[in-house]
Amino acid sequence: MNASSDIDKIRDCLAGKPGLRLAIVFGSLATGQPRFDSDLDIAVAGDSVMTGEQKMALIRELADQTGRSVDLVDINAIGEPMLGQILASGKRVLGSDQVHAELLSRHLFDQADFMPYRDRLLAERRKAWLQQ
Repeated sequence: MNASSDIDKIRDCLAGKPGLRLAIVFGSLATGQPRFDSDLDIAVAGDSVMTGEQKMALIRELADQTGRSVDLVDINAIGEPMLGQILASGKRVLGSDQVHAELLSRHLFDQADFMPYRDRLLAERRKAWLQQ
């Protein structure tokens, strides 16, 4: 099974799902280099944060459709740096340009606002740990 046919199956599975606004595949399927045992790494955004039941149902559907294990991330429930990594390496399989642009804007604002504090905090922790 190749990455292109997997992407088509993913699009078919997600098409018409109520409330689903965006889906981004990342990992080996996004780079076009999946192995036979590669899982499906996918980030999705709905109108609100997904419940556990919603996640499990979507994971089952995607696994049945692709024959792969599924690692599903709810974009509404994550922040940096994971969001940035998904946007940098992912391939959008569902969603409009506008929804994607809104997510990119959120990422850029989060990068500018929070990442300097996070980086400083990690540097201080690393320094304190090394001085023990």
